[in-house]
Amino acid sequence: MLTRPDRSPAPGDAPGILTARTLANGHPDLLALLRPGLDVLDVGCGPGALTIETARRVLPGRVVGLDINREMLAAARQASPPGALPNLAFREGDIREGGWDTEFDLVSATRVLQWIPDLERALAVMAAATRRGGLVVVRDYDHARARWLSPPAAWTRFHLAFLDWRAQGGLDNASPGGCPFSSRRRAWSSFARFRAPSPSERASPISSAWPARGGWWRRAAGAR
Repeated sequence: MLTRPDRSPAPGDAPGILTARTLANGHPDLLALLRPGLDVLDVGCGPGALTIETARRVLPGRVVGLDINREMLAAARQASPPGALPNLAFREGDIREGGWDTEFDLVSATRVLQWIPDLERALAVMAAATRRGGLVVVRDYDHARARWLSPPAAWTRFHLAFLDWRAQGGLDNASPGGCPFSSRRRAWSSFARFRAPSPSERASPISSAWPARGGWWRRAAGAR
């Protein structure tokens, strides 16, 4: 199980890769749900690219970006210093530790559940943080079904080693397909509605961007 002491530090170039995301290219389902006045909790906000855009779109609604990684939070606060957006705050913390009670209209976790071993606990806390009738929106990868077009042998070996590394850390490679979402959804329905974007299946070609991104994951794994 990955915990605060044994989690991998983010490589130094990680924020630069993640800040290229926008709601339009990284989470169009969430973009369609945002409107002025919504209070939003962004779980695993990383360097804050989507969080900052969310805060601008829901003004005057309150937005909190939560992350366990101090390096990512430092990048987020550099991108939007305290006070730059009056409705935005970044906080360090683990969603599984709770502390939120019906405070938000929408709780979002974008490509985060894949890094949480005990998904049931995380989702229960996210539901508890949501006001009655609000939304919990999750978007994530299913590593077990990942496919690439004509991958080099070295990439295939790396991917298999990456899946093994995740499994040894107690992470579910089939997340979110293997999460207890459907089995517990009914029990949480009085607190919030859950929405998971429809799964998409596509084979991604290995392009010039993949060596850099593959190196990012290799350094993360090697840091454990």
